[in-house]
Amino acid sequence: MNGLPAKDDQAGWRVLFDELNPRIRGYLHRLLPDAADAEEVAAEAFATAWRTSERFTGGNVSTWVFGIAINLARNRRRSWLRRLARFTGLTPEIPEGSVEDTADADERAAMVRAAVQRLPEGLREPLILTAYSGLSHQEAGEALGLTAKAVEHRVASARDRLRETLSL
Repeated sequence: MNGLPAKDDQAGWRVLFDELNPRIRGYLHRLLPDAADAEEVAAEAFATAWRTSERFTGGNVSTWVFGIAINLARNRRRSWLRRLARFTGLTPEIPEGSVEDTADADERAAMVRAAVQRLPEGLREPLILTAYSGLSHQEAGEALGLTAKAVEHRVASARDRLRETLSL
Protein backbone atom coordinates (compact mmCIF):
# COMPACT_ATOMS: atom_id res chain seq x y z
CA MET A 1 0.00 0.00 0.00
CA ASN A 2 1.52 3.30 -1.11
CA GLY A 3 -0.46 5.66 1.06
CA LEU A 4 -3.31 5.92 3.48
CA PRO A 5 -6.70 5.86 1.74
CA ALA A 6 -9.09 8.77 2.14
CA LYS A 7 -11.55 8.26 4.98
CA ASP A 8 -14.44 7.71 2.56
CA ASP A 9 -12.46 5.32 0.29
CA GLN A 10 -14.00 2.01 1.38
CA ALA A 11 -12.22 0.03 -1.33
CA GLY A 12 -8.86 1.50 -0.32
CA TRP A 13 -9.42 0.68 3.34
CA ARG A 14 -10.42 -2.85 2.34
CA VAL A 15 -7.17 -3.28 0.39
CA LEU A 16 -5.19 -1.94 3.36
CA PHE A 17 -7.01 -4.28 5.73
CA ASP A 18 -6.56 -7.31 3.46
CA GLU A 19 -2.87 -6.55 3.06
CA LEU A 20 -1.97 -5.86 6.69
CA ASN A 21 -4.49 -7.76 8.79
CA PRO A 22 -2.84 -11.20 8.52
CA ARG A 23 0.54 -9.80 9.59
CA ILE A 24 -0.90 -7.71 12.42
CA ARG A 25 -3.07 -10.58 13.67
CA GLY A 26 -0.06 -12.90 13.54
CA TYR A 27 1.98 -10.43 15.54
CA LEU A 28 -0.77 -9.98 18.12
CA HIS A 29 -1.37 -13.74 18.45
CA ARG A 30 2.27 -14.10 19.43
CA LEU A 31 2.28 -11.05 21.69
CA LEU A 32 -0.97 -11.51 23.61
CA PRO A 33 -1.68 -14.70 25.56
CA ASP A 34 -5.35 -14.86 24.57
CA ALA A 35 -6.40 -15.39 20.93
CA ALA A 36 -9.67 -13.51 21.40
CA ASP A 37 -7.76 -10.49 22.72
CA ALA A 38 -5.47 -10.63 19.69
CA GLU A 39 -8.43 -10.65 17.31
CA GLU A 40 -10.12 -7.76 19.14
CA VAL A 41 -6.95 -5.67 19.22
CA ALA A 42 -6.34 -6.27 15.49
CA ALA A 43 -9.85 -5.07 14.65
CA GLU A 44 -9.48 -2.15 17.04
CA ALA A 45 -6.16 -1.16 15.41
CA PHE A 46 -7.80 -0.77 12.00
CA ALA A 47 -10.78 1.06 13.49
CA THR A 48 -8.39 3.43 15.27
CA ALA A 49 -6.37 3.94 12.09
CA TRP A 50 -9.53 4.86 10.19
CA ARG A 51 -10.85 7.07 13.00
CA THR A 52 -7.53 8.93 13.40
CA SER A 53 -6.42 8.90 9.77
CA GLU A 54 -6.10 12.69 9.74
CA ARG A 55 -3.19 12.32 12.20
CA PHE A 56 -1.17 10.27 9.71
CA THR A 57 1.67 12.54 8.67
CA GLY A 58 3.14 10.37 5.95
CA GLY A 59 5.71 7.64 5.86
CA ASN A 60 5.09 3.92 5.85
CA VAL A 61 1.41 3.10 6.37
CA SER A 62 2.14 -0.42 7.61
CA THR A 63 4.47 0.78 10.38
CA TRP A 64 1.90 3.38 11.41
CA VAL A 65 -0.84 0.74 11.73
CA PHE A 66 1.59 -1.65 13.47
CA GLY A 67 2.40 1.17 15.90
CA ILE A 68 -1.28 1.56 16.68
CA ALA A 69 -1.61 -2.21 17.22
CA ILE A 70 1.46 -2.23 19.47
CA ASN A 71 0.08 0.53 21.68
CA LEU A 72 -3.32 -1.13 21.92
CA ALA A 73 -1.70 -4.49 22.77
CA ARG A 74 0.47 -2.88 25.45
CA ASN A 75 -2.61 -1.28 26.96
CA ARG A 76 -4.48 -4.60 26.84
CA ARG A 77 -1.60 -6.45 28.57
CA ARG A 78 -1.26 -3.77 31.24
CA SER A 79 -4.99 -3.82 31.88
CA TRP A 80 -4.95 -7.61 32.14
CA LEU A 81 -2.02 -7.55 34.59
CA ARG A 82 -3.70 -4.86 36.71
CA ARG A 83 -6.93 -6.86 36.88
CA LEU A 84 -5.05 -10.03 37.75
CA ALA A 85 -3.04 -8.24 40.42
CA ARG A 86 -6.21 -6.69 41.87
CA PHE A 87 -8.02 -10.04 42.06
CA THR A 88 -5.11 -12.14 43.28
CA GLY A 89 -3.06 -9.57 45.12
CA LEU A 90 -0.07 -10.80 43.13
CA THR A 91 1.73 -9.89 39.95
CA PRO A 92 1.76 -12.94 37.69
CA GLU A 93 5.17 -14.54 37.38
CA ILE A 94 5.97 -17.24 34.92
CA PRO A 95 8.55 -19.68 36.29
CA GLU A 96 11.72 -19.90 34.26
CA GLY A 97 13.41 -23.15 33.43
CA SER A 98 15.11 -25.00 30.66
CA VAL A 99 13.18 -26.83 28.03
CA GLU A 100 13.98 -30.45 27.28
CA ASP A 101 14.36 -31.59 23.70
CA THR A 102 11.23 -33.17 22.28
CA ALA A 103 10.39 -34.79 18.97
CA ASP A 104 6.87 -33.39 19.05
CA ALA A 105 6.95 -30.26 16.86
CA ASP A 106 3.66 -28.92 18.24
CA GLU A 107 4.90 -29.21 21.79
CA ARG A 108 8.17 -27.55 20.83
CA ALA A 109 6.30 -24.70 19.13
CA ALA A 110 4.21 -24.22 22.28
CA MET A 111 7.40 -24.08 24.35
CA VAL A 112 8.90 -21.48 22.03
CA ARG A 113 5.71 -19.38 22.19
CA ALA A 114 5.74 -19.59 25.99
CA ALA A 115 9.42 -18.60 26.10
CA VAL A 116 8.74 -15.65 23.81
CA GLN A 117 5.87 -14.58 26.09
CA ARG A 118 8.28 -14.61 29.07
CA LEU A 119 10.66 -12.19 27.37
CA PRO A 120 10.53 -8.62 28.66
CA GLU A 121 8.26 -6.42 26.55
CA GLY A 122 11.24 -4.43 25.26
CA LEU A 123 12.75 -7.59 23.76
CA ARG A 124 9.56 -9.46 22.88
CA GLU A 125 8.02 -6.77 20.68
CA PRO A 126 11.01 -6.20 18.36
CA LEU A 127 11.54 -9.95 18.03
CA ILE A 128 7.94 -10.64 17.07
CA LEU A 129 7.80 -7.72 14.64
CA THR A 130 10.94 -8.81 12.81
CA ALA A 131 11.04 -12.60 13.12
CA TYR A 132 7.33 -13.34 12.89
CA SER A 133 5.71 -10.34 11.21
CA GLY A 134 8.42 -9.77 8.62
CA LEU A 135 9.18 -6.13 9.34
CA SER A 136 12.71 -4.87 8.78
CA HIS A 137 14.65 -3.44 11.71
CA GLN A 138 13.91 0.01 10.30
CA GLU A 139 10.16 -0.64 10.02
CA ALA A 140 9.98 -2.22 13.48
CA GLY A 141 11.91 0.73 14.86
CA GLU A 142 9.44 3.17 13.33
CA ALA A 143 6.50 1.25 14.77
CA LEU A 144 8.10 1.04 18.23
CA GLY A 145 9.65 4.50 18.29
CA LEU A 146 13.21 3.09 18.28
CA THR A 147 16.17 3.27 15.97
CA ALA A 148 16.88 0.38 13.62
CA LYS A 149 20.12 -0.27 15.55
CA ALA A 150 18.22 -0.47 18.85
CA VAL A 151 15.82 -2.99 17.28
CA GLU A 152 18.77 -5.01 15.98
CA HIS A 153 20.35 -5.12 19.46
CA ARG A 154 17.07 -6.03 21.16
CA VAL A 155 16.36 -8.82 18.66
CA ALA A 156 19.86 -10.23 19.22
CA SER A 157 19.36 -10.09 23.01
CA ALA A 158 15.96 -11.76 22.70
CA ARG A 159 17.40 -14.55 20.58
CA ASP A 160 20.27 -15.05 23.05
CA ARG A 161 17.78 -15.37 25.91
CA LEU A 162 15.64 -17.79 23.92
CA ARG A 163 18.67 -19.93 23.07
CA GLU A 164 19.59 -20.03 26.74
CA THR A 165 16.06 -20.78 27.90
CA LEU A 166 15.38 -23.38 25.25
CA SER A 167 18.92 -24.82 25.20
CA LEU A 168 19.08 -24.49 21.40
